[in-house]
Amino acid sequence: MSRYIVAVDGSGAAQSAVRWIADVTDPSTDTVWLVTVAELLGDLPSTAEARLLEARSLLLRRHPTLEVTTDLVGGGTVHGIVLEGTAGDVLVLGGRQRHRFIGALRGRVAERVVAEARTPVMVVPEERVDEVGPVVVGVDGQSGVAALAYAAAFAARWRRELVLVRAWQSPSTTTPFGNVYFEGDLSSWEHAADLQVEAALHAVDAAHPDVPVLGRARRGSPGRVLLREAASASAVVVGRRHRSSLTGLIAGSVGETLMHETHVPALIVPPNAVLPAALDRPTH
Repeated sequence: MSRYIVAVDGSGAAQSAVRWIADVTDPSTDTVWLVTVAELLGDLPSTAEARLLEARSLLLRRHPTLEVTTDLVGGGTVHGIVLEGTAGDVLVLGGRQRHRFIGALRGRVAERVVAEARTPVMVVPEERVDEVGPVVVGVDGQSGVAALAYAAAFAARWRRELVLVRAWQSPSTTTPFGNVYFEGDLSSWEHAADLQVEAALHAVDAAHPDVPVLGRARRGSPGRVLLREAASASAVVVGRRHRSSLTGLIAGSVGETLMHETHVPALIVPPNAVLPAALDRPTH
């Protein structure tokens, strides 16, 4: 059985996350654990419990036999969610795209959870576009091995095509006069990207021979490239590389770009995440 941990806070973004779980979960293979954190002054336990019951009712209306548990935890929001998330296979959060500045003032909870989580985090946009397209994954030799495994597993579970995308750019250096880009031999950089895509294709074919898979190398910044390629995807998957040791944020990362700008669910996978066997099989 695979377990999804879903953070619920009463916001529209959290409701979107619960609706996404209702769309993708399979009662015969999945369980759902709804978690809320009573941290804010004046947030009575009864209010927090009501949030959980509302989310639970929504899931059970769609899936009467689904195993759904609820948990109300105290303490800091980020610490509470991250700690509870270790008990599951995937942690699911809602993402508030329209309120990026307000989110920063409130402590950027979603970004901090993604940066600190030891399990993959699925960030579901508040204004999610319900797509049935492929699963798109960013291919990155440094942080993308675990992301590729999760992307292939979800493509198999949902019976979707898998699209591997490697963004590449010509190297640059910073000088007192600005950035200098080395454009001399673009073909070599493109060829290196093609080789990475080819290696990833072979890895997916070996692990999931029944999953249709395509590979693409695209010139451009990873965030911009993935936003374009995943515009009609079921989900987009990236590895987590960057994290600030001072703030615990992922500021400037590809994951942050996707969290705030894509309208499809974005799965951000820590580099040391190990795909559980329960996720590595198709649903009914």
